[in-house]
Amino acid sequence: MKNVYIVNNGGHDYADAERFGQVVFCMQSGVGKWDTSQMYRELSESLADAKADDYLVLSSLTSLCCVATAILADRFGEVHFLIFKDGKYVERTLVLNN
Repeated sequence: MKNVYIVNNGGHDYADAERFGQVVFCMQSGVGKWDTSQMYRELSESLADAKADDYLVLSSLTSLCCVATAILADRFGEVHFLIFKDGKYVERTLVLNN
């Protein structure tokens, strides 16, 4: 089963994301929005078991999404996003060597 990584629980309704796999919240506590080093440390740990075909939900702080994307892209060369559009999540894939 695929995992759906959500960088931070922003209090949104993520129910539709569950149709893509098991929802995993990466961060349970707040982090300073300019502390990218701390974001990297926490997200690296949370994403340690991620697989190449898992999903990343684009939600929360832009900086958190950027750091999570960088971690997955560096590890796999691609990132599979879930983006909320018109009341549901849609899949988008970024392949870096395409």
